[in-house]
Amino acid sequence: MYVEDKRKHPRAKTNNGVSYVIIDDRGNEIAEGLGKIINASIGGILLETTKPIGLNNIFLTISDIDDKIINMKGDVTHCRMEDSKTFQCGVQFLEAKENIQLFVTSLLKGINRL
Repeated sequence: MYVEDKRKHPRAKTNNGVSYVIIDDRGNEIAEGLGKIINASIGGILLETTKPIGLNNIFLTISDIDDKIINMKGDVTHCRMEDSKTFQCGVQFLEAKENIQLFVTSLLKGINRL
């Protein structure tokens, strides 16, 4: 049975490492960690972590395939336990679309080089 994908933007599957910082409503850093980007689109990413993340702002730092550092800001929209060791968290980007397009294009180039 075919299930229609109702997402606004197509996803690019990836396995990129990412560091993140969680920020509370007052702008205070409340947590940081490392994760893995499962998929990405113009609208956001699916982030896999070893700790749950609350519905806060998040700053992401990644290195693209050309070792260029990319910083992104987003909102965590949901976080669910995937198994006993990992959590999958949806992050909606809050940045300018040009930055996000470069990021997703970079991921696609990396996938095509494999």
